[in-house]
Amino acid sequence: MNIEEKLELMKTMFNPKNVAIMGATDSMMKIGSRVLTSVLSCGFTKKVYGINPNPRYENKKILGNEVYPSLDKCSEPIDLVGIVVPPQAVVDSIKQAIENDVRTAVIITAGFGEVKTDERQDENKDLVKVAEKGGLIFIGPNSMGFYSSEDKTSPIHLGFGSMIPKPGNLSIVSQSGTMGTVLCNAFQKIRYFVSSGNEASLTLEDYLEYYSRDDETKTIALFAEGLRSGARFKDICKETTKMKPIIFLKAGITESGARAANSHTGSIAGSMDIYKSVFKQTGVILADQIEQFIYLVKGAQYLLPLPTNGRLRAGIISGGGGFVVHLTDLCTKHGIDVVDLRTAPKGLELIDEISKLLPFYWSHNNPVDLVATRDSNAYRNVTELMLKSDCFDVIITMSSTSFLDRMKLLKPINEFGKKMVEMMMSGAGDRYEKTIESEINLCQRFPDKRIIYISFSSSLGGSTSSRYDDNKIMVFGGNPENAAIVLNKLLTYQNFIKSHRKSSRT
Repeated sequence: MNIEEKLELMKTMFNPKNVAIMGATDSMMKIGSRVLTSVLSCGFTKKVYGINPNPRYENKKILGNEVYPSLDKCSEPIDLVGIVVPPQAVVDSIKQAIENDVRTAVIITAGFGEVKTDERQDENKDLVKVAEKGGLIFIGPNSMGFYSSEDKTSPIHLGFGSMIPKPGNLSIVSQSGTMGTVLCNAFQKIRYFVSSGNEASLTLEDYLEYYSRDDETKTIALFAEGLRSGARFKDICKETTKMKPIIFLKAGITESGARAANSHTGSIAGSMDIYKSVFKQTGVILADQIEQFIYLVKGAQYLLPLPTNGRLRAGIISGGGGFVVHLTDLCTKHGIDVVDLRTAPKGLELIDEISKLLPFYWSHNNPVDLVATRDSNAYRNVTELMLKSDCFDVIITMSSTSFLDRMKLLKPINEFGKKMVEMMMSGAGDRYEKTIESEINLCQRFPDKRIIYISFSSSLGGSTSSRYDDNKIMVFGGNPENAAIVLNKLLTYQNFIKSHRKSSRT
């Protein structure tokens, strides 16, 4: 089967008219039940068939769905099968699917190419041979499934990861099901997600090419231990990055990690130097670790295009002097220009304007330390002045929600301390909501600038994070250096694309 034929069948896989789950069961602790539950829980409104030959399911339903002993008993042709049966029954399940004109499958079952015994390797070869001869493509084996919102009115999650995404424009391939679930929960709004497993049939390169051609996919995220075809991957990336960013997190970069990758999915990890060279040539954005990976993917969706023609000019503002000095170091370290207002065009004018709002002993330069002013409006007013100024492309500041989060952690040991915390926390809920609304509103009022919020509480999940994510506002939790790194990597990508577009026109 050639690539174009595969890609055409993938359209059916990602937007099936119906689904059959081979190995469906009413035992809630088994994977077959979890997969069926996932299909039903994510908004799939089309017909779902349970397949289980066990006589105890005769004339019964599982989770409200009819159960049949085999595919040929279903009332209509099946588009897609999910296979959740013991390893020794997988090949026969694929044969049954082919006999019933099914051409797409998801094999959740493990125990094939990743198991280094002659028996399991032979079974893997037999599986591939049977599928190829029958013209069937499949995800896996050893997969946690996939999610697709190609049909936004009937999204499908055929898998068993704990996630319920919503339709979006981000498409993901992960060679780890667990990592993929983490990513889907961090991002929430997904176009496609595939836990590719052992990639015995469809490979990361196949999914990448499909995403590349999909107009609704605006950003691509890849977590991989190794590639099946480096040359094809490079060719796809070379064309894709001109249209949409690709963010890549590589696992198995150490000798021990490479050994673990081989036992996990059977991947050959490959030299990291080769990967870096390919990424540099094609514009792929490389993440160094999982938290940074998540922020890069969010940043690609929320911050691009960055409002700059070259270097990124940053303004930094906070209520703590030490913190803004630290942020200045981090930005400078990663190539972000922390503007010196004393020499910048119109910088002295901005200093004069800020001086009207702050005590005389403020820093009189960028970064701006609010010097613990008692004016509750000073932070917002100074930030607005900086946003209106032509001196900056991006403003980096601490989210005010961080203060309220820290207050909750205080545990005084005397009555005076307890009363102080009680006083400071009175009405905290309302202030928290107003703070979030204020920060979101500020970003919406200045769409031509980028505002980066730093929070010392986690921003990788939870209701507060979702509020910012829903409005495409960037909040960095944990290590603030991630903010500088992400800005640098996104700027490098943006400059790469601009330079290659210019060279292609000449």
